[in-house]
Amino acid sequence: MRVNKKFIGLIGVGLLCGQLTVGAAGEQQTAKPLGERSAEAKKTSQALAQTCRTAEGQAPTMVAIRPGQFQMGSTDGDAYEQPPHAVTIPQPFAISRCEITVGQFRQFAEEAGYQTTAEQGGKGCYGWNADKKEVEQLPDRNWSNPGFKQTDDHPAVCVSWNDAQAYVAWLSRRTGATYRLPTEAEWEYVVRAGTTAARYYRDDRQCDYANGLGQEAKSIADSGWTLAECDDGYVYTAPVGSFGENHHGLFDTLGNVWEWTQDCWHGNYDNAPADGSAWLEKGGGDCNRRVVRGGSWGSRPLLLRSAIRGMYNTGEANFNLGFRIARAF
Repeated sequence: MRVNKKFIGLIGVGLLCGQLTVGAAGEQQTAKPLGERSAEAKKTSQALAQTCRTAEGQAPTMVAIRPGQFQMGSTDGDAYEQPPHAVTIPQPFAISRCEITVGQFRQFAEEAGYQTTAEQGGKGCYGWNADKKEVEQLPDRNWSNPGFKQTDDHPAVCVSWNDAQAYVAWLSRRTGATYRLPTEAEWEYVVRAGTTAARYYRDDRQCDYANGLGQEAKSIADSGWTLAECDDGYVYTAPVGSFGENHHGLFDTLGNVWEWTQDCWHGNYDNAPADGSAWLEKGGGDCNRRVVRGGSWGSRPLLLRSAIRGMYNTGEANFNLGFRIARAF
């Protein structure tokens, strides 16, 4: 495949991107959930987050992940997350350090002349009307106008699974590398990063590591919403890398936006693959709906867990839904 020279990268390690780093040691080792962040840790996070803010001509920064084993799923949630089962990730792969940003998505949309599903036919994106306290779909809502302020450093939202597929196909053509969405198993593997608890941070440290529902959301909250006791400073999305990273050096894997995966929807893990591959039609998979993971800025604390999973229709655009990307070596 021909490589476009506009995309500068590290061809020698098989990635065309701004930066490639290696994640934490193998997941066979149990890591402790992260606690309070020191001033030095915050400075380190800020420096690391800058690698996510790529310039024009750079692909998203990727983190290399070693193979390993982990226990996928949980008994803490509903039947969607059960039964817990052992999964082996047999080969190394890479995943983007941050969620794909507005600026990165704009480069694709403008260069490819791409119209997202929300823009096609005047359908628009689903969003939250804080005055009416209800979800509504408005024709003028899309990735460039989700109904709240964003900069190029915020995660792209109002992006459907079909839109995410168009983005990775474009990036693959532009770079000569094969980008894709992560499988659901890969996603949980990198989010857990060796931890076996409900989340990779301690339960009392949500606002240090995740943009979820906190006290800042009182201005838009419905009376039935459950808010964390802390304030994370962002009512809607936060610029990528605004919070602490996990053990792999990945940001916003819980909270900020739900993230698309490659897998078709199954109502539980009965007969799920044990090799980290995408679970598609086999076993009654509904491929008109795809799995999303991680929760978002609009998720109550209980939902910000490494095992949480949900689904959306492939053509649905939502203002709390985005994606990150993966690729094999």
